[in-house]
Amino acid sequence: MIHEIHPEIHYISNSSMGVVSGGGPYRALPPRDYFLLYGFNKLHSERGMSNVMTYESMKQMLPESALWPQSSQWGLHDYTLEGAQGAASFNLIIDKGFGLADNVKKFTELAQWINYDGYRGMFEGRSAFRKGLLLWMSHSARPSMVWQTYDYYFEPTAAYFGCKKASEPIHIQWNPVYDEIEVVNNNGKDRVGLTAKAQLINMDGSVQWKKETGFDSNEDSTVKCFKLEFPKSLTSVHFIKLTLKEGDKTISENFYWRGLEDGNYQALRDLPVVELENSTRVEKSGKNWMLITSLNNTSEHPVLMIRLKVVGQNSGERILPVFYSDNYVSLMPGEEKVITMKLKNEDTAGEKPSVEISGFNL
Repeated sequence: MIHEIHPEIHYISNSSMGVVSGGGPYRALPPRDYFLLYGFNKLHSERGMSNVMTYESMKQMLPESALWPQSSQWGLHDYTLEGAQGAASFNLIIDKGFGLADNVKKFTELAQWINYDGYRGMFEGRSAFRKGLLLWMSHSARPSMVWQTYDYYFEPTAAYFGCKKASEPIHIQWNPVYDEIEVVNNNGKDRVGLTAKAQLINMDGSVQWKKETGFDSNEDSTVKCFKLEFPKSLTSVHFIKLTLKEGDKTISENFYWRGLEDGNYQALRDLPVVELENSTRVEKSGKNWMLITSLNNTSEHPVLMIRLKVVGQNSGERILPVFYSDNYVSLMPGEEKVITMKLKNEDTAGEKPSVEISGFNL
């Protein structure tokens, strides 16, 4: 009927096969696996994984009695251990990566590492094939812990920022299958005179290996820049810091954690607690608020998964929605970063907004 009454419309008769590929997977996988999955040379129309809410949203979704341990109440909100979403794999990735969580707050904080890494990996893994990826299902019709990047209450989890990072117009990334540094130019126009730089950094903040190279990048291309080399001096967990520059201007950066044993990051628990220097400027313009937070790691140690949260100055309650330029960021010794947050005055309940800062070792 479509062909007869509206012939100019291209009708896709199935959401996961035919001219598109789909069928998931819908459960959490190690990021490396997304570079190897099926669905090449077609738009991959269905892929996703569990996306655990923040602690604040969990408390809003579940009664106190159901917050911990995991139970059928979690399953009612789509965190089912079996089935398509297979949340058991998410639990296993956390257990191997960080050890068993013994309360809901710790679990939700560790979950953001998996949210970020997994959703970033989904989009980075598609980069060489230029045909795109759609998340199944993307938007929550009720409070849910699967297949979304922001929750029912409009709070973006770390998954949102992993997707945003991987989908930059021009993007530098680590291909964990071949240990190559790649630059992906989705729609950043032809660029000449670029410099890609990689550093391998130990848990004490010391640089153990680095390399950089110059090259040109054509639009709609993936350039393989060079291969990483891993010296024997690396700590059991270490970091890959990538920077892409055009002249003196940084146009893309990326940051990964890597274990000598794949997927094991438990040594991070030995990182010292760090005081992070920060300041926030709060500005109101008409019906909108703008918050600009400057972060500065003046310590000698990495600061990981820094989360900014906008709250009411008096109540301390979250203000939602908020549009963050970035979040869940990591800073090496001496690094600085500025993050902007935009929100509407009508969402503040009459309070002046302020910023709370937390992190893995803050």
